[in-house]
Amino acid sequence: MSTRYIDEGYPLLHWATSIEAVCPKCGGVGVIDGNPMWRDWRATFLCHSCSHSMKTERDGWHGPVLGMGNRPCRSCGHKWVRAEKEFEDPSKIKSESSNTKCPQCNSENEVALEFTRTEPSDHAIDPFFGLELVLKEPTRHGTVWVYGAEHLKHLKEYTAAQHRVASGTKWSYFTRLPKWVKSAKNREAILKAVTKLERRLITRCC
Repeated sequence: MSTRYIDEGYPLLHWATSIEAVCPKCGGVGVIDGNPMWRDWRATFLCHSCSHSMKTERDGWHGPVLGMGNRPCRSCGHKWVRAEKEFEDPSKIKSESSNTKCPQCNSENEVALEFTRTEPSDHAIDPFFGLELVLKEPTRHGTVWVYGAEHLKHLKEYTAAQHRVASGTKWSYFTRLPKWVKSAKNREAILKAVTKLERRLITRCC
């Protein structure tokens, strides 16, 4: 493997055309074929175990959502009584409001929530449906994860390289990686995780 890696400045979404994800129906492995271009943002999912299929235009977001809201206190008028609540599965949201105590008078207020997409702490979900990624591996430093075979190939080459040529753009995937991933002292641990991910691949790099 080359000891030199040239970062071409691709953002993370460059590799979102083929993503191995966990099926929300059976827990098996499926593949997302996506178009990450904003003007034509769309994707399909097909499970290789149960044949469950999804389309972005039909099935929407299945990942975690964050509900947030604020209002003046009904009792003392204090601004603001704020509410924030995260849901791992949007289908399990039973109410679009949350009961929250006022920080000033401690009275309970019902606060209407507005919902937005969010991500888990390790960010290991797909950008189209919010499904859990198959290709993720914990290390003592953090979670190593990728979308698919081509993404994994580039992460492996970048990690193994003794010399990395930066792209010069802040939007580059490699520029925005956590410091522990970019650190040379963690190279061996990350490459071990990469090897484990390679064994689990069901797609192949083009």
